[in-house]
Order: sequence, then C-alpha cells, then structure tokens
Amino acid sequence: MFKALKWTAILRTVGPTRYSSALSAVVIGAASTHLVPLRLDEVLRAAVLSRREGLPTATVLGTVALDRLLDVLVVVLMLGAITFAVDLPPWMHAGAVILWIGFVGAVVGVAILLRSEVGLRRRLLESSIPGLARVAALVESLALGLRSLPRGRGLLGVLLGIVGEWGATILFYGWMLQLFSKDVAGDVPVVMALGNAVAYSVPNVPGALGMYEAVQTGILEQLAGLDQAEALVLALTAHAVLMLPVTAVGVLLGIREWRLGGLRPTPVDEGPASHEDTTEASPGGTSG
Repeated sequence: MFKALKWTAILRTVGPTRYSSALSAVVIGAASTHLVPLRLDEVLRAAVLSRREGLPTATVLGTVALDRLLDVLVVVLMLGAITFAVDLPPWMHAGAVILWIGFVGAVVGVAILLRSEVGLRRRLLESSIPGLARVAALVESLALGLRSLPRGRGLLGVLLGIVGEWGATILFYGWMLQLFSKDVAGDVPVVMALGNAVAYSVPNVPGALGMYEAVQTGILEQLAGLDQAEALVLALTAHAVLMLPVTAVGVLLGIREWRLGGLRPTPVDEGPASHEDTTEASPGGTSG
C-alpha cells in the first residue's frame, strides 16, 4: 500500500492518477514477481497502470524506472548507515558495493539519455528508415517519465511511501522473529529487511527462490545466532508469508483486468498525451 502511495506521487507529475489504479498495478506486479523471471513484473505493472489511466506506456515505464532507482538509493544508504552499528556479513558489504555501482551506472545512463534526448529525437525523425519516427516518440515519452521526480507535496508523498514501506517490512520481520520466540537485538529485523531488498533487487528466478533463503539464513545465523536448520525454517516461513497472499490476490486482480479488456497498453504511445484526452478510451478506466 505504501509502495503504491509512493508511485502515485511520482505518477501525478505526468498525469492525474488514482491511487486504486496504482495499488492494483503494484499488487499484480508483486504477484508476477513470484511467477516470472528477470523483473518482467515491472513491465506488466506499467502496462496495467497505462491501460487503467490512459497514460502512455513508455511514460509509465519511465516512472517505474525512477521508482526502482529510488528503491536502490534507499537500500545503499541504509546499508552504508547500518555498517556503523552492526557487523554485517562480508557478502552484504559486497552486495552494497555492487548495488552502488549499479545505481551510479543507471543514474549516469539516465542523465545521458535526458541530456541527449532532443538531439536523438531529431536524428531519428530525420532518418529515412521506416519506424524510427515512432521510436522518437517513444524516447520522448520515456524521458517524460524519467523526469517525473515530484516536488513539494508530491515529494512528501514519496518520502511517506518510502518510510511506510520500510517500516512495514521491518515490523514484518520483527513479527516473524516473535512468532519463532526469538529474542534478538532490534537491528536484526532491519538487516533482514535490507536482505529482503537485496534478494529482490537483482534479476533472478521467480520469487527470488533460493536467493532469498540463502540471504536470510546467512543473516539469521550470523546476527541472531540460530543454527542453520532453524534459520532456514524461519526464512522459508517468512518467504511463504510474503509470497502466497500477494500472489493469490494479484492473480485474481490480473484475471479481473484481463476480463475488463486484457493487459494491453492503450494506443497513446505515439508521444506524451494529456490524461483528459485518453481516459475515456481506456477500458475499465473507472474501476476501483
């Protein structure tokens, strides 16, 4: 719910977006994380929101990329801060370095794209190769989404979403440790939340199966003093609680979206368009 709040604040810079649409897209995307590999869930999330709100799919995909960059930034900052208080496993330090390098590379790539967008579109439009005019429109639409970092009250919504999302995740791991009657230091749920983010941040098999268990088991062994078998049972239980409810709800919502018109982007990707001009053409545009 907080993730949808954060994304809605970003989306409102490119067009009025209902929270209910963002929430449905986030839940369907979260469910597909457990069903498809290679972060293709982000593409599906963008397609669902685009169809619901009549926004260009490329623009929405740009906001998804910005959302992911913010997620990675928070992870690397928290990993850097917590190293002063907790002796993290060496692999977490290595993961933080890899994430930081990936974040810097992505930011540089986005900056280059935005800086060269006008010239790139001009060259594409002047080309005689068929289809490049459409590519130019897609580049313009994608750049609009990448420039959608909100300001003022919108930025407050982003910050509230980040704090709420991380707070809920930390509370979840604290609850799991209590269920297993483990009296551990208060920093363990925080590190487990960071491990959760690391496990899901890289392209992997559906649901980060295997990677999630390895990450959380390692944390529980080193920081909570659990033996390997007990740590693995706790990690498997936490993963099941994380996966099964959201997957079930997401599949049901996905079926509902399909019945309302299919998970197809609306035909507004020829370039940026106003929300008012496209909402009526979007099947199911008034759905909750």
